[in-house]
Amino acid sequence: MNNIINLIKERPLYIPRILLSNYQALGITDEELIIIMVIMNEGDKVVYDPEMFARVINGNKRNIMKLIDSLCDKNILSLIIEKKDKKAYEYISLDSLYDKLSNIALDKKADEEIDNSIFSVFENELGRTLSPMEYEKIKEWVSNNSIEMITLALKEAVLNGVSNLNYIDSILNSWHKKGYKTKEDILKDKENYRTKREKIDVFETDWLND
Repeated sequence: MNNIINLIKERPLYIPRILLSNYQALGITDEELIIIMVIMNEGDKVVYDPEMFARVINGNKRNIMKLIDSLCDKNILSLIIEKKDKKAYEYISLDSLYDKLSNIALDKKADEEIDNSIFSVFENELGRTLSPMEYEKIKEWVSNNSIEMITLALKEAVLNGVSNLNYIDSILNSWHKKGYKTKEDILKDKENYRTKREKIDVFETDWLND
């Protein structure tokens, strides 16, 4: 990371925030990120020229070639050959990287929409505006539970006439301890409980008749 900072200080470079925040998750090393930054700032169509990269970042030509090969193997960039005036030119394409970053952005947007929707569900069910502390509590649940399970716990609490989040939290913790992850798990548990309760009632009724 220090190499990246030093490069930016020496030569102003543009780098998208989404790339800086997610490059490690994409398996990109700090050295490889420097190469990508240089490519981005050279324009849309960059000729594959390891010597140029070496001059820009004061690097070693062979090492730069290895880094570019590594990025190709990771499907972060690709090399494209085009012919012009009977000559072949090799260009570097970042289309694969842009596709990956686009998918990350779409996933993040989808997550944000899900988060916002769960808040609306709670306010509609509880009939009031959530407090800042309740917002934080629900965010915590979202990071550890599916939206389906959180919604089911909310409905369970409402059916029992309880509208505080501590009760909902206890429901989620109980389901977690039992290993329940879906609506089907909960319905199966309720059915088992109902069946067991009926057997007890039958037994007690027979005993009374005797």
